[in-house]
Amino acid sequence: PASAQLLQGKFTLPVEARWGMATLPAGDYNFTINSTTKLCPVHLYRGQTNVALIYADNLSEKNSGPPQMTIVQGRVRSMSLPGIGEVLEYTPQHGKALTAPQEREIAQVVPIITKGK
Repeated sequence: PASAQLLQGKFTLPVEARWGMATLPAGDYNFTINSTTKLCPVHLYRGQTNVALIYADNLSEKNSGPPQMTIVQGRVRSMSLPGIGEVLEYTPQHGKALTAPQEREIAQVVPIITKGK
């Protein structure tokens, strides 16, 4: 994995979502990622207000496909960021465990617009 990279982006949550320990209302968000270290912190903003700092539970390499966020049952499960060659994965804190095919069937995919490295 790469290190000491800066990535900025934005997305619109179509629904209220849990992401890590944060509950985020639907709306527009900006984010920055300053590195792809083990925990890969995502600094999340609404306008100029910092609303959350969220750490990934796991990183996996991915170098293709569009940048996107996957939401399952109102919980952010992953951010695919090919610009830095990573997928940030998040373990749901609560809720019923689903099989992979069930998750794919009900998942919402949110496009992410990125800039930077």
